[in-house]
Amino acid sequence: MKRGKEYIKLTDGVLKGASKEQSALMKAQWEILGARYTKLAEQSKKVDENTTIYDPITRERMRGP
Repeated sequence: MKRGKEYIKLTDGVLKGASKEQSALMKAQWEILGARYTKLAEQSKKVDENTTIYDPITRERMRGP
């Protein structure tokens, strides 16, 4: 899976969590996090795979529970 798709997958997960959140403050925080993942997905499309130096998402974290 390409990096951008992984960030989109993370975005979907946090937005699902936000939709279930009852606290308006926590919901807003989850939505902000989702927006940041979306921005990272957009940026990752511009970066060549060979130029990535730091990779914050490990394959183990993407497997899920």
